[in-house]
Amino acid sequence: MSILRRLCGGKTADEVLIKRFRIFMITCLVLAISSKLLYLSGITLPNMELILPVLVVTGSTYLWHGSSEYWKKLNRYFGVVVILGVMLIELIFWGPLRIYVFTWSGFLLVWMLANKNKISPFSGFRNLLGHTMVTAAFAILLFDFWTGVIGSPLAGFYGPLTATSTWFAAFIGQIPFTFYHLTSLAFIPPLVGFLKIITRVRIPVPVAVRTGAGISSTHRR
Repeated sequence: MSILRRLCGGKTADEVLIKRFRIFMITCLVLAISSKLLYLSGITLPNMELILPVLVVTGSTYLWHGSSEYWKKLNRYFGVVVILGVMLIELIFWGPLRIYVFTWSGFLLVWMLANKNKISPFSGFRNLLGHTMVTAAFAILLFDFWTGVIGSPLAGFYGPLTATSTWFAAFIGQIPFTFYHLTSLAFIPPLVGFLKIITRVRIPVPVAVRTGAGISSTHRR
């Protein structure tokens, strides 16, 4: 135990991992919430955002937080915390809109979908990236269908709901936005790479040495 603590700056490998997982969660929370601010400033393209990638990567992986009940609960409801942060930003800058019923519930659907994975962060990079990329792509399609094709007409963006042309126009109009939205998949590899980097913790491995073994003159020097 003392060797582990010396190698990890006075902390065990488990303690280092727990701290890093918490930093990862906080970083992801800041990225998701600031995504709206990046869009307002014109830095990101239309519908290119970090919210869904963050929800998918954090929801798909199991992040261990030791015996802390607070962090366990935060990890379990992390998606809800992200959504609340996004809600606050949207209400401040755009005010209450009917479409939010669908966008916020869409974020919740994505979080629930990602939670079905629960992949170990210690699994291979390709395996973790493959699962999260597929989940994120499906999540974007699901989110856009729910918000654009279903939500937009019900929010009053496309004429009378009784007309077939209304739903058709919503479907056709959503296609280019979905293509833009799929560019958000570019954020998945950096998030997964960041997660893989923080899981690299040096762990000392004991080496068997024969009792009474002599030390060569080279080693004595």
